[in-house]
Amino acid sequence: MKIPQRPPDGKTAWDEHQNEINDLLNAYYNTLPEGSKDIRELVRKYNDTEYIHWDELRRKKLPRDPVLIWTILKILRENDYIKLEIGKVLFFYIVLRKFLKQLHLIDKASPASLDRLLDGSLAVVNRQQYLISSLMEEAIASSQLEGAATTRQIAKKILREGKKPRTHSERMIVNNYRTINMVREKKDLSLTPDLILEIHREITLGTLEDEMDENQFRTTDDIVVRDKRDPTLIYYHPPKAAEIPAMIEGLCTFANSDDEFIHPILKAIIIHFLIGYIHPFNDGNGRTARALFYWYVLKNRYDLFEYLSISRIFVNAPAKYTQAYLLTETDFNDMTYFIDFNIGIISRAMDDLKQYIERKQREQRESIKIVDQIPDLSFRQAEILKDIIKHPDRPYSVGEIAGKYKVSLQTARSDLLFLEQIGKVRKFKMGKGYAFIKKRDEAH
Repeated sequence: MKIPQRPPDGKTAWDEHQNEINDLLNAYYNTLPEGSKDIRELVRKYNDTEYIHWDELRRKKLPRDPVLIWTILKILRENDYIKLEIGKVLFFYIVLRKFLKQLHLIDKASPASLDRLLDGSLAVVNRQQYLISSLMEEAIASSQLEGAATTRQIAKKILREGKKPRTHSERMIVNNYRTINMVREKKDLSLTPDLILEIHREITLGTLEDEMDENQFRTTDDIVVRDKRDPTLIYYHPPKAAEIPAMIEGLCTFANSDDEFIHPILKAIIIHFLIGYIHPFNDGNGRTARALFYWYVLKNRYDLFEYLSISRIFVNAPAKYTQAYLLTETDFNDMTYFIDFNIGIISRAMDDLKQYIERKQREQRESIKIVDQIPDLSFRQAEILKDIIKHPDRPYSVGEIAGKYKVSLQTARSDLLFLEQIGKVRKFKMGKGYAFIKKRDEAH
């Protein structure tokens, strides 16, 4: 992926094209009727609907010189910029009109949305299972973004059964899952450098070349962000190590302050960005940034985010995720690009959740039919049986069932033995224990 071209210098453009720029500004403000509609439509399109970067604008077919159009866009953006100083670095962002609608929809959503999508009593029965699945998805995807190669199926099996990780990739995933659960427990705390270090330590335990790097901010300036496929391509040089303590203190002050209202979702996204920008660790910055995003939204009682896997969508578009950082960094730290991308990702994750729940609704209705057809079969046993029917060639261990349905090993064993007793599954020896699989001669 190419690094976006940095925008032209605004002062130079003004010095060279002052009269033309003034004419365009007059047209925008409608003091000159000729061309006013065109320039207003361009500004509306590229300063709100798309929030375009110079690197893309320069490739567009435009009615005037792209430098002139860009200068107008920037002049108007500067009127709306909200400034944020972290350490000695100045950042900017704009709350676009389209953000207001997206944030409103996020505000309206809550765990009660799950109840409305589910069938009454089933919401209570299945909420915990949905939560566990979502947290697993987030842990797996966040690790895959950083290079973990374990498949989702294997990773989920490890997490459900509580198995000890055997590889570096498996360790990353287990760490991520444990950390996500930890930040849920610490959501009422204020952000401090020690909490950031604790989250980083938890998420990188046993995965770094130097164990000391788990417990401290970086102390050297030889860290750069490279392209994963082409290490010769350097995307970003983080701030000097000497600047990190002041920037981390500034980040914590920003996160904890309520002097000036900033929508919590916007603030969480900015925290996410700033950890990536400061790059305070030798490794594990991305995982830590995403964990802190979750910590902040849960701290502000956006509990629905427990059921969303943001990183899973990042995994499907890793280049766009990286580009969102690069667009900000190449346009004088305008974080609007990063905010725009992340709000879009959150909206997609919410749509995915709705589709997932609707699919689960259909599956639950099938489970109810099974319950009705088989005497003494509990709803959970019906769910287990439905899962086994769905994957007839897959063996299920007692540990996996216990982990998936959050029951004791004894309860999971009893459920599977009951399904064997009524002739729906068969038990066979696997390793040092037993596993269960659907009986071939049974439809249910």
